[in-house]
Amino acid sequence: MTKSLVRLLPVALLLVACKRQDGNIMLVGQGNAGQMQLFTTDTLSLTAVTVREDSLPGNNLRYVLLGSMNDPLLGTISSGAYAQCGLLEPNSDFPNTEEPDSAVLFIPFINGLNFYGDKQTPHGFSIVPLKTGINGTNTYYQGDLLEIDPTLESRYYGPIYNYKTDSVRYKKGKSAITPGIRVRLSSGMARKLMQLPKEAYTSQEKLIENFPGIAVLPEKRDLGEGKGGFGVYDFNNVISFAYRAKILLYYRDTATQVFTFTGSKNTINKGMPGVYKAAVMQQLGNPSQAFSITYAQAPNGLKTHIRIPYLLNLGQLGNIAINKAELQLYTLSGTATSLHPAPGRLNLFQPAGKTSDRNTFVEDGVSDSYGGTYNEATKSYRFTLTKHLQNLLSGKKFYNEDLNFGLYLAVPSDQPVSAARVAIDHSKTKLIITYTKLN
Repeated sequence: MTKSLVRLLPVALLLVACKRQDGNIMLVGQGNAGQMQLFTTDTLSLTAVTVREDSLPGNNLRYVLLGSMNDPLLGTISSGAYAQCGLLEPNSDFPNTEEPDSAVLFIPFINGLNFYGDKQTPHGFSIVPLKTGINGTNTYYQGDLLEIDPTLESRYYGPIYNYKTDSVRYKKGKSAITPGIRVRLSSGMARKLMQLPKEAYTSQEKLIENFPGIAVLPEKRDLGEGKGGFGVYDFNNVISFAYRAKILLYYRDTATQVFTFTGSKNTINKGMPGVYKAAVMQQLGNPSQAFSITYAQAPNGLKTHIRIPYLLNLGQLGNIAINKAELQLYTLSGTATSLHPAPGRLNLFQPAGKTSDRNTFVEDGVSDSYGGTYNEATKSYRFTLTKHLQNLLSGKKFYNEDLNFGLYLAVPSDQPVSAARVAIDHSKTKLIITYTKLN
């Protein structure tokens, strides 16, 4: 190739105020003088709007988020968990006709990992039995709702940022426990655990037939703006008894029956959006419009729908090969703070269909060059979309398929587990495409 030609397309980013923006899509043509002719166009545009997120996986996550927050940027959101119970030691001769002394739930806190928000705000949680079982072979989403039994409610009110070690009674002595939430369960819940059918104490299968598990759900409380936060908790680790999440059922003064939890596939992070700010509600109520600032939020909160409606017009250039396509997204100045930092990573998905809210992976997502990591210096995220855009163009050219459904920008539900949110300033958004025109 004797020469590279670079031209900046004057592209309109559609805004609420219909303000024209330049430089959002850049085409860089590559080839030799006898092979390629570079075309420019002003018909391409990139638009964006905030929509609700309902595709974040809820199970098979390393940790869960527990907490509530009144975000000064977006509004209120909460997160809880559903977890299937297990047996530490099956007992074929459990005295299930007796009365319990008490029962205590313990959930370990991951000290210092991705705590999001105000660490000082106390939180309230309701702990209730599940009436619906969890099938770990299924994929659950954070918006899924399982049936509970509210008649046996236990309640917790206190801090969720906990870094203090403690101990609990175990058999005839004491057992250390790591930092976490410790809840004395209601007498009704303790009696339920004590007086299950005798077979329930003999195996995991029989237990979940009679006691599927528990729900830990945040209570609805009025939080001042900027108050509240999310802690990262672990239902799944089995490295030690002290660290393990469990329910200790006490009876006969010195006896203890231990109920455990059965792993990440049977534990579901439950996200619960609350009342959003007016700016967010305006976008949710007008999904066909375009906005200059959009949002993404976990857990099960918000994502951004990015649309490139005239992308397939590039096919008018002929048979082209995309050498590289990079999407650059910048955070809105002043929205990432010490209490509410920008997510360390974002994901880009393709909608599963033209009108679908579900996320599907783009082909570039398995590439080492995919990107999506937050750059603190530039306050930006960059994504490589070379294969994805090439697939869209090839599908149209060779099969007359229009798969240009846009892109969903979302906060990951795992790796890391975080309650972070982000505001994207689309006055700075750029899609840079490098291509070669083929004969």
